[in-house]
Amino acid sequence: MRDVIAGVFYLAEDAFRIGEYIEAGGNTKGAVERITLRTVALRHHNGPLHFVPYGALGTVRNTSRDWVIEKFNLPLPIDVDSEKVRKLIKKVGEEMMADPEIGRLIMEPLKGKLYRVDPGVKIFRCKFRTAPGKQFDVRAQAYKRIEAALRKMEVRFADGRLPVLTNA
Repeated sequence: MRDVIAGVFYLAEDAFRIGEYIEAGGNTKGAVERITLRTVALRHHNGPLHFVPYGALGTVRNTSRDWVIEKFNLPLPIDVDSEKVRKLIKKVGEEMMADPEIGRLIMEPLKGKLYRVDPGVKIFRCKFRTAPGKQFDVRAQAYKRIEAALRKMEVRFADGRLPVLTNA
């Protein structure tokens, strides 16, 4: 009875729909394949199908609704001009928005800024907003285009090695 009552509340709250990817209170996650009177069937991305009673769902995290913000880091050499890199990332974002294929997937353009300075490396944080599930394709394009733009500027990704200066 507990599962049925809990299920009524999940469905009334529109917490998830068939086809959406959710993470349930424990460590169960997957795409919603079936909704029954007592359980929800979740297909994990590796294939297994989990039948979870509504009473055991707990907190539900729905990663398929409306939009996602994707963030990723770029490790660049410590001596790179931060403002030039910020402008480069912004330009790449504008070009992606103008692209007829990838641009339609993007809700807010790619932006970047200096996020952190570590020994021998500057970390730039990039982000964009897109429809759920599309972030992987957009991120791959962003990496590809940023890499090409950095190559034109003759900037390589940081390798983590620290230069050692000596007074010889």
